[in-house]
Amino acid sequence: MGDKISLIRLPLLLILIFYLGKLIGGALGMPYEAGAQVFGMVPLTIHLCLIWGALSRPVYGLSVGNAVIACVLIALFAQILIFGTTVLSYLIGWDTHFSNPVAILRAARDVPFGEAVIQRAIGLVVNCVLAAVAGLIGRALGGFIAAPAK
Repeated sequence: MGDKISLIRLPLLLILIFYLGKLIGGALGMPYEAGAQVFGMVPLTIHLCLIWGALSRPVYGLSVGNAVIACVLIALFAQILIFGTTVLSYLIGWDTHFSNPVAILRAARDVPFGEAVIQRAIGLVVNCVLAAVAGLIGRALGGFIAAPAK
């Protein structure tokens, strides 16, 4: 597992930067819509999984299964940040982009805590599956990447 984590340090760092940007931007009054456009963590995750899936064979020499695991770990990291910050936001009454009703339900209505947790849990599972699919698509497209010279 540690070897997979070391392979995905850059994607994890990029997700963390987007997370902090979204968190700080929200705290400074950036509207949710602007934060979602600039610091969209789910689109970033999908892009990273496409790229890491493509790089998995020619650069890292990973099997298909290990490439998918790496992509799921990328998504899991992002989703844990989203889920955890949503729960924390509700528990301490902190209005963040992660507790915004549009972020949770794509609707502008009050979202009770229980419903928010359920929606975020569903998002965690769905986004990990999407990451696996994106990793497989990237893996299939990886044939267009030349292997590094030795």
